[in-house]
Amino acid sequence: MAVRVLIADSSGITRDIMRNHLECGGCQIVAETETVAQTIDLFRTTRPNVVTLDIGLRSERGLDALSLFRMIRRESAETSIVIVSASQAPDDNRVYLREGALECIVEPFDSYGLERMWRKLSDIYPELRRRDEAASGR
Repeated sequence: MAVRVLIADSSGITRDIMRNHLECGGCQIVAETETVAQTIDLFRTTRPNVVTLDIGLRSERGLDALSLFRMIRRESAETSIVIVSASQAPDDNRVYLREGALECIVEPFDSYGLERMWRKLSDIYPELRRRDEAASGR
């Protein structure tokens, strides 16, 4: 069974990069959103295994990205959340990591950040590791 991912990001370019990277690794993208409201609705209907969450997502319904993050954690503690941040301020990102985010990757993306995310996802979802090993010939 494929690992199901919801990509929540205000940037179409970032969504494209994440989609490509995750699909190449064997994930199934179940939804892409660009606002808090869309993310809430699609999270509840698609029930993904993983959410990539842009902390710069536009606030709506009185909710910002941190509120959305906490709502996802409350409703589905088993969902892995990867934070995507354009902020180089470590304190901004530490809040999410301290509250249970799987990883925080900073834009512009580099191979180290994406690989670190991939290793953590593979640890949780062994089917990704097997696919990765098969692709590399191990």
